[in-house]
Amino acid sequence: MTASNAPSPGGLRAAWRRLILALPPTLQCRWLSLRSRGRVARGPGSFVHRSVQILGRSGVAIGANSVVSQDCWLNVNHRFADARSIVIGANCFIGRRNFFSSGRAVVVGDFVLTANDCHFLGSTHVADDPLRPVIATGTTADDTIRVGANTFIGAGARIVGNVSIGHGSVVAAGSTVTRDVPPFSRVVGSPATVRARYSLPRRAWVAPEDFGPQDEAAIPAEADYVARLAAAGPIAMPYIAAGSDLGDC
Repeated sequence: MTASNAPSPGGLRAAWRRLILALPPTLQCRWLSLRSRGRVARGPGSFVHRSVQILGRSGVAIGANSVVSQDCWLNVNHRFADARSIVIGANCFIGRRNFFSSGRAVVVGDFVLTANDCHFLGSTHVADDPLRPVIATGTTADDTIRVGANTFIGAGARIVGNVSIGHGSVVAAGSTVTRDVPPFSRVVGSPATVRARYSLPRRAWVAPEDFGPQDEAAIPAEADYVARLAAAGPIAMPYIAAGSDLGDC
């Protein structure tokens, strides 16, 4: 075959795609699994339930002593050579049926607890042109979700878009977070709004309007906060809550 009549790289890719799509669904999935054989970076003592689906494994990192529960889906929409796209810190418990969809990145700090059915939506389908099939237009890659250390996210909550949740915060069940949340905050609603902030000098949750400069100044830096949490000693993770096959107590 001469250079003039050799198939183009684009033509080869299209032919290969047609060949894969002609396979039965089970074989398609097996091929996709082999194609993305990267390993998830996992810290010691971490546990990922066998039902968890991870697309783009080389783009995922899970910290030490963390749990990812039954039927979660970690979806790396875009592969970036310079960074992991889904990062779950140390001593985290990710509840059942959580969904992580990364744009640029979804970063979850240490000691984060999520209840069941939480969604981290950092990427969405491109739907600019209704004359094109949305399933083929791709997904966005710009947004970063950051969840600060020791944040509790209640059942059914959704974190959407380019947002940051400060450390020591609480997101109420069923809430939708669409804008940044300051540290040591309680947010409720859809869209979520700050209903209270924790005052360290007073050791109490107070209304946002009663949270003054002294309260703000008392909030520790996140690294110092994590060190304080870690100083309390090792966390015994409730592995039994991670899947229905792990038994009853």
